[in-house]
Amino acid sequence: MKLTFALFALAAAVEGNLQSALDHYQSMQQIPGVAAVVTQGDRIVFAGASGVADLETGVDMSPDTVFYIGSVSKVFTAVLTLLLIEDDALSLDDVAVEVSGEAVRVRHLLLHTSGLGREGDFEYWYNARFPDAESLREYLAGTRLRFAPGKSYSYSNIAYAALGPVVEHASGMSFENALTHHIASKLGMARTGTGRPAEHLATGYSPVDRVLPNENRPFAGLGRKVGDRYVREYHGSKAMTPAFGISASARDLSFFTRALLGFGSDFSFPERVLEHLFSDQGNGRGYAMRRDIYKGRVVARHGGWFAAHRSYLLLDLDSGISVTILANSDSASPGTIAEGLLDAALQSVSSP
Repeated sequence: MKLTFALFALAAAVEGNLQSALDHYQSMQQIPGVAAVVTQGDRIVFAGASGVADLETGVDMSPDTVFYIGSVSKVFTAVLTLLLIEDDALSLDDVAVEVSGEAVRVRHLLLHTSGLGREGDFEYWYNARFPDAESLREYLAGTRLRFAPGKSYSYSNIAYAALGPVVEHASGMSFENALTHHIASKLGMARTGTGRPAEHLATGYSPVDRVLPNENRPFAGLGRKVGDRYVREYHGSKAMTPAFGISASARDLSFFTRALLGFGSDFSFPERVLEHLFSDQGNGRGYAMRRDIYKGRVVARHGGWFAAHRSYLLLDLDSGISVTILANSDSASPGTIAEGLLDAALQSVSSP
C-alpha cells in the first residue's frame, strides 16, 4: 500500500511539474493553445494541454486535438519507405527519379542529398497552389539539380514529395492508404491521416499584431482577423503531402514515438529501420531524424510547420523519453517547449 501511494505521489508530481512548464511556455510564447505528450518506455507519463484550440469558440486544447504536423510528416514518410525496403518491395539504391540525366536514388531523397532545391519553382507558401502529382512529375522531368546526387546536403521538401510516387509504386496503394496500413492502423493512431481532417482540427493563428513573412507579402491562407491575430486557413498540400501534409494528434504521435524508441504496442518497427532512422549517416542526420547532443544526452529530433500549426518530436535515446509538442500559432517555438518538458521530466524522474 505504501509503495502504491508513493508511486501515485511521484506520478502526480511529474504531471504537475510538466503542466506548470507547459502553461509557462503557452503564456510566454503567446500561443492560443499547445498540446503535449511525454512518454518514458512504454508509458505515457504526461498528456496535457494549455489554452484553446479555437479562439472564437473557446474550445479547450487537448492531447487529442488534431493538427497538421508539417515536416514531421517526413519522419512518417521515411519510416514508411524503410518498411517497404524491409519487405523487399524497394531498395535504398533504386532509382527514384531521373533529373537532368542524373539518377536520383531513394537514399538520396531520404537523406536530403538529392541535389533538388528546397521548394522547386513552386510558390505555394504565397499562392496556395500546391502541385498535383502530374505537376510534380513535370517539374522533376524538366528541372536541373543543384549538385550531383550524394555529393552534398540540402534540405528539400521536393525530395520528400518525390518519395510519394515511390511509396505508391512499391506498396501498390495510395500514399494515404500505405500510411494507414503500414503505420497508423498498427499503432492505433485513429486521428492520423492526410487531407483535411473531418473534425477536432485546431485553428491556426498568426502571431499577435503581425503576419508572416510581412504585410506586403504574407503567406497564403491569411484569413479573417480575430482579436489581435489573423486566422491561418487550410490549404491542401496535394503532392507535397509526404513532405509536410500529414495530420495527427499529440496522443497519436506519442504512439509513434514510443514505437520509434522500441516501446509501446504489440507492433514494433524492425531494428534495421530504427538503425537507419537514428544512425549518423555522415552529416549528423539519420534518415529524416536529426541526431544531436542535448546537455550531454543523445537525442533525435524533427520539427514541422504548416499553416500556423507547429510541431516537434524530441526523443531522448539515452532515457527512452519522448516529447511531442503541437501548437496553433506562428509565434510558437515548439523545440524550446520540447526541451523544457524534457528537462522537467528528467528532473522529476530523478528526484527522490
